[in-house]
Amino acid sequence: MRTTARRTARGTTRGTAAAAALGLALVTTAACGGGAGTSTPTGTGTATTTPAPTVSTAPTATDPSPSASVAPEPTTSLGGFTAPGTELTAEPAGGRLTVVTVRTGEHDGYDRVVYELAGEGLPGWRVGWVDRAVEDPSGEVVPVDGDAVLQVWLTGTAYPHDSGHDEFAQDLRPDDGDVEHVTRPLTFEGMTQSFVGVDDGPRPVRVLLLQDPVRVVVDVQDGD
Repeated sequence: MRTTARRTARGTTRGTAAAAALGLALVTTAACGGGAGTSTPTGTGTATTTPAPTVSTAPTATDPSPSASVAPEPTTSLGGFTAPGTELTAEPAGGRLTVVTVRTGEHDGYDRVVYELAGEGLPGWRVGWVDRAVEDPSGEVVPVDGDAVLQVWLTGTAYPHDSGHDEFAQDLRPDDGDVEHVTRPLTFEGMTQSFVGVDDGPRPVRVLLLQDPVRVVVDVQDGD
């Protein structure tokens, strides 16, 4: 069942209640291709907070747009999914990152949302199912299409004027798959919030970290 609602416009200046929240260009492809470079995940979400990923140098992503030479995000040997009710978390490794592209894709057994970031460092995340999409810090309920809402917090993020990159400024409503709606990412005080509306209720989730360019990949298992 798909419900249709438009998300109200929100400003990028947000109040101090974001520190209390624990939770993301438009390109939509069936293959969900990503940025150039490595296709090997460098981190996965866990049920508890994980140490910051180790890198030899802080990556910098400068081109938010996929090109003909871009390899897609990996689709096999990615690890298992975590059951609903568990929050997946990871800590950032420094960084002033901004979400520059959001895209979705339908795959065999799961649907995928990719948050591509540009700037310095590596992001962390807090990803989990919520009863309602509540905007932080306003406390307003955000209309999200779908039967269940997955909240995605990206941490270690920055305002565009600090990272030097424009923040992705659109909602996505894919035509296919169980992902019905992805709200535009909004940033405040080192955290970026986005909601993913999913058809037919909560289901297992997996989170991956990819580099070159930096991407946080959220996979939502099919409800079949």
